[in-house]
Amino acid sequence: MFIILPLISLIVIYLIINKNSTEWRESLILATTYWGILLTIITEFLSLFKLITFGWILGAWGLICIMLIYILRLNTKKMQISEPNNNAQVHNNIKITNFIKLLLSGLGFVVATIGLIAIIAPPNNWDSMDYHMSRVAYWIQNHSLAHYPTSYTPQLYQNPWSEFVILHFQILSGGDYFANLVQWLSMIGCMIAVSLLAKLLGANLQGQVFSAVVTATIPMGILQASSTQNDYVVAFWVVCLAYYLLSTIQAETNTIWTNSFKIGSSIGLAILSKGTAYFYVFPFLIWFTIYQIKRLRWQAWKPALIVGSISLLLNISHYLRNYNLFTSPLGEPGGYRNEVVGINILISNIVRNIALHIGTPIGLWNGIANKLIQILHIFIGVDVNDPRITFSKTFFVPGGWSTIGIPGNENGAGNVVHLGLIIICIIIFISRKSIRRQGYIFAYLITTISTFLIFCYLVKWQAWNSRLHLPFFILISPFVGVVLSKLKKQKIAIFIVTFLLLSSLPWVFFNRYRPIIDSNNIFQVSRIEQYFNTRPYLNTTYTGAVEFLNSKKCSNIGLSMGKDPWEYPLWVLLQQNNQKIVKIQHINVTNISAILEKEDFYKDFEPCGIISMETKKSKQKKFQEINFKGKTFIRAWDSPEMGVFIE
Repeated sequence: MFIILPLISLIVIYLIINKNSTEWRESLILATTYWGILLTIITEFLSLFKLITFGWILGAWGLICIMLIYILRLNTKKMQISEPNNNAQVHNNIKITNFIKLLLSGLGFVVATIGLIAIIAPPNNWDSMDYHMSRVAYWIQNHSLAHYPTSYTPQLYQNPWSEFVILHFQILSGGDYFANLVQWLSMIGCMIAVSLLAKLLGANLQGQVFSAVVTATIPMGILQASSTQNDYVVAFWVVCLAYYLLSTIQAETNTIWTNSFKIGSSIGLAILSKGTAYFYVFPFLIWFTIYQIKRLRWQAWKPALIVGSISLLLNISHYLRNYNLFTSPLGEPGGYRNEVVGINILISNIVRNIALHIGTPIGLWNGIANKLIQILHIFIGVDVNDPRITFSKTFFVPGGWSTIGIPGNENGAGNVVHLGLIIICIIIFISRKSIRRQGYIFAYLITTISTFLIFCYLVKWQAWNSRLHLPFFILISPFVGVVLSKLKKQKIAIFIVTFLLLSSLPWVFFNRYRPIIDSNNIFQVSRIEQYFNTRPYLNTTYTGAVEFLNSKKCSNIGLSMGKDPWEYPLWVLLQQNNQKIVKIQHINVTNISAILEKEDFYKDFEPCGIISMETKKSKQKKFQEINFKGKTFIRAWDSPEMGVFIE
């Protein structure tokens, strides 16, 4: 499998870095940072010349592997000549108790099971079908990252780094079997990085493992780790930023260039992964700026320039693509930003966002919580459903399957146990001077909480905000690990982390769309059927439409999707059943990307058939014919949700 080449390059980068390091975890996240930059450069460079093809991707990674292995050999020879590394002596002094071994075994089981789900189950969450996987399919078809005409513009302007990795995995493996592994690998990276952060904050080995357990058992994280969502990816880069920043502050030597490069790289990769990174990055930037001003005085502009330059360079190509089409580097406004601000608005959004994590299957509890929140809003003078601060139509405290220990999905799961644990740990922290005075833990806690406050201040409440909170829960895990490790009665801490591991199992086994234990589990249901787990009623429709087009030997297909861009399963079915080269393009586009239809690559497109999406969400009426480029296409196949038109 050629997909192993990028992984070999990551391993070799790690081996090169670890030669001069006493901490393998630090070497690993630093190697991942360099690898992330390398992948970005390869992708953007090849896209520039429309060379995103199997041959060029394979050649690029093959050449890089050869170069890295050569560098590793040179470094190995130098190390043999110089003094031997005494890292082993350092690690021999660390005692690993049986309980820690048990915790690590439990973590290994949870992570391995989620990894199995990620490989066996195909991408099937809603966003994957709308844009995560669809945009990858277009990039492969067009051999470029360039924007293209589409009825769903988030395919164009949304931050793309997660899909960059999926793109390489998909081209090198010939399918999407490894697409979910990007999030899964990010989960592992977060566990390693938070344990390092806990170490810097003063936790012993047990506290570091506690932090990893807290991270690995977050319900939203468990569900997302086997999907192609990107919240775990951005969480990883933000946690790397936190580690680089804290290690820079604690460092005795003033290595401006190296530390600023690491910080700038993690910021750039976080922003390139997801737009919510801006909220999570900003408080750490403030902390970094204050520290540099205190330390360097008037020379503080030097690290600021390095950090800003690296971050910008990593995002500049995506910014330019967006600016050229949308006249904004951020793309098209999504309507998610609060239209009014103020202290009362902040209080409202804090309470309503926390409410996303307190729902239970107990209807009485949810009703009481809902009523109390409404009363609070009367007191602060804010309409709980004010459309200026509410993206969803109506506020509610979620309940039922989306909360505790029963089948849920990565769009709305709450983290009620972890929320309670965080609140308890903050109370303990405030009441214990010995913990409060320890190192930089207070500054770290304030910075982490600020990420959540900024999010609440700027972003409208919506029912699926809980998945956007994942980076916050991961960032605060080291703090929780430190507090638990400092409890006088360690039996309480042991009980808590054991409970977290056990309570995570229902989320592992009963993922709503990728279940292991269920009559429709991932081992018994065909891969094609699993693509439709979120909308099973469309399976027959999509399959029938594709079979009809195949019977007509039609390989150039136009898409008229309206407001329902649920298209990735069409790519899978068409590429699986059609031996000819399939070209797919959106037609009669009415948004700003319509101007791209005039470009040479798109203007010559001549479809032999058109698929028209006619669900309620699409808001498209049923027509008997569609006109495109002066030609009339007649409805030749019909279903309640979709029509196929032939010239």
